[in-house]
Amino acid sequence: MTSEQDLLAVAAGLRSRFDDFRRALDRREDEAGRIALADFHAQLSRWTAAEERVLLPALARASFPGRDPQRELKLEYVQIRELTRYLLSQIGERAPLADVLGLVENLERRLAAHESEMEKVYYPGAASLLTPEEWQLLGDAAPPP
Repeated sequence: MTSEQDLLAVAAGLRSRFDDFRRALDRREDEAGRIALADFHAQLSRWTAAEERVLLPALARASFPGRDPQRELKLEYVQIRELTRYLLSQIGERAPLADVLGLVENLERRLAAHESEMEKVYYPGAASLLTPEEWQLLGDAAPPP
């Protein structure tokens, strides 16, 4: 991993995993949906933890007038991971479909906003600041294709 495009590829891979879950949910394939969501949650948790360890310090070396990347991204990471975890628990407990669909829509909106912000602001801002060691750490945490 050595470029902004690599970061975007990881984001696209995570999105693909989420989309796998959505398709299974739409087809009412309960077990496939649960497995896809568990995979998304595991990969998301691993990747966002790596971003917190590596990307946030790099972003601290940049200037984002009117923004606080540390606060903003930490909050987003927690919200997305916790919402995913809660959704997974609700599916496991066989919550009413309307409740599950509401959580899925909420997660979809939060994830889309996060992806857009990372693509337009934070990945471009961090890419040139990351050291070879930091790129390696991110590469090690990237989900498998």
